[in-house]
Amino acid sequence: MNTTAGPSHILPTSIPISFRTCRALPGRGTARPQFSKTPQFPKTPQSHQSPPVIASCRAEGTTLKVAVQGEIDHFSAAPLSAMLASAAAFGHTRLVVDASRVTFCDSGFLNALLAWRRGGRRLILAATSAAVRRLLAASRSGRLLARESLRP
Repeated sequence: MNTTAGPSHILPTSIPISFRTCRALPGRGTARPQFSKTPQFPKTPQSHQSPPVIASCRAEGTTLKVAVQGEIDHFSAAPLSAMLASAAAFGHTRLVVDASRVTFCDSGFLNALLAWRRGGRRLILAATSAAVRRLLAASRSGRLLARESLRP
């Protein structure tokens, strides 16, 4: 089985191009944009960068222990989903999640956990924060996850 992924799904399909000032060319009445030589990607200020969602990860046999933290939405759950998919591909069958330091979560976090369960793998929620408990209580699949994860 090939567990490596090609770069085609990682690289963006279109690269934003920044424009220099538009000015009219001599002898012509229309302005044409001049392209810069290198694409300019918007920079995220250090103050707006959120800490990584995955605080720690440890494998013990076929069990994977993961601690998550911070705000987990559809975008920030992507590294967690990718890590869980990779762990499943390498034969891990049990996931223990410590979500006690999660301050906000939406269905992106729930989808990552459900994707783990879809393969018939075991999920245990070792610790949950108030935000995680609210999410689990608000959705039918979340209530099912909470009930199943408490079984020995």
